[in-house]
Amino acid sequence: MDILSRDMLEGLVAFMRTHSVWAAPILLVVMALEGLILTTFIFSGTVIILAAGVMIQSGGADYWPVFVAIFTGFWLGDWLNFEMGRKGEHWFRDLKIVQKHPALLARAEMLLTQWGITAILISRFLGPLRPFVTLLAGACHTRPLAFHLATIASTLILTAGLLNAGMVGTQFWDAYRR
Repeated sequence: MDILSRDMLEGLVAFMRTHSVWAAPILLVVMALEGLILTTFIFSGTVIILAAGVMIQSGGADYWPVFVAIFTGFWLGDWLNFEMGRKGEHWFRDLKIVQKHPALLARAEMLLTQWGITAILISRFLGPLRPFVTLLAGACHTRPLAFHLATIASTLILTAGLLNAGMVGTQFWDAYRR
């Protein structure tokens, strides 16, 4: 469950609509935080991106700055998670839950070894599970180039898909109301 309430989300979107120059920087920060394992459950990136699509369709923001901000924020959050996994492998492996269930870690490592880039690609579309996969990818010594290629490809697809869904949804809603 997301901690960011509906009122807070509506306030954030209203602020971005009123101060459109701040939309891209806000979206970059929100998407980066949404991708971190420590803050992923605070808010839903999906809802915020759909709202950004609505803003674009209604003329409240420009497509490319918003797209680049969302993409960069997603990538930044994933990269930071990956690096936390790579640099902090010892703390990850020392977590009580991991030590209590060593077979799960072994299976996850096997999944990443067997599926590699595909596991990272698929995780992009699994919401709050993504930060766990990116952290584990770092802890399991996934090659950085493979990780970044998978993250970039899946982030491009997700960002375009959600932004355009918000824009198209607005068009359908406008047509329905007429």
